[in-house]
Amino acid sequence: MRIKIFSSDTITNAMRQIREELGDDAVIISTQTDDSSGGVRITAALEVDDHEDSIAEILVDEAVDTTRDELLQAMDYHGVPRSLSDPMIDGLEGNATTDAEAALVIALRRRFDFAPLSLQSLDRPLMLVGAPGSGKTTSAARLATRATVEHRTLAVITTDSFRAGAREQLSAFTDILETGLHCVDGPDELRNALDQASQEAITIIDTTGANPFNASEMAALARLIDVSGAEPVLVFAAGGDVAEAAEIGSCFSALGVRRMIVTRLDIARRLGAAIGAADAGPLSFSDVSFSPQVARGMKPLTPQALARLLLRDPNRLETGLPSEKALAK
Repeated sequence: MRIKIFSSDTITNAMRQIREELGDDAVIISTQTDDSSGGVRITAALEVDDHEDSIAEILVDEAVDTTRDELLQAMDYHGVPRSLSDPMIDGLEGNATTDAEAALVIALRRRFDFAPLSLQSLDRPLMLVGAPGSGKTTSAARLATRATVEHRTLAVITTDSFRAGAREQLSAFTDILETGLHCVDGPDELRNALDQASQEAITIIDTTGANPFNASEMAALARLIDVSGAEPVLVFAAGGDVAEAAEIGSCFSALGVRRMIVTRLDIARRLGAAIGAADAGPLSFSDVSFSPQVARGMKPLTPQALARLLLRDPNRLETGLPSEKALAK
């Protein structure tokens, strides 16, 4: 998703700029008077196809030319423990397909669940949880933008009163979307904020990063989950130690987390940690983000997309990203 603010002396001229740059499919998010110039400012968004970003291209790229014998090598490259990869690959013996990607898709479907986020099917608030620095606030802004583009009533709440600039960062996005940001401290204020939110609203709750190995921090997060009745979704940064990631997945699963958003695919070459966290939870794969820019949005993580990410050739990667030329159709 691409978001841009257009300024002009009249609404007509601003709309012409939007059509020229974004086309007829652009969605108007907000219209404001520019007090400094006397003109107008219009915020518009456009759903872009998956070829906008290099990682996004991988998610819909053509089948990867890899032999079945290289499956284990690919899993080894990503740091997936043999205790996990061996049963997955061995379970493919006797399967009719000889295509590596198709075989890996089958293995992933057998081992993991995939449950992308759908705002239309949400029946309770959505609470983003995770370790500090995993990308919860940015993910909340992306989901809020998606809800606004879908013309849904929106409520955004943050419980993050500790990290410097956290509320200001999220407030900057909610101001653009012309929706209020409710800042709360503790379970009682969270309950009050939820009571005031419209029952028809998509409610997104951003939380303070919780150390999964700190009992008091996890207990505080558990109280917020219990009070809100929200679905807690783990925001997990790709990369890192696989064994530690598995422990993180288990810790958050104990709080009722059942699916996770994987972030930072733009700077992670290996996905073993995400695989380990999902397996240990167990957690369903939900969505992925591949850019620090909010406007680039998130993509659903399907078995096909994960298989292609696992099978991509590391020799084509430049600082974690497949080159544009290598992935050009």
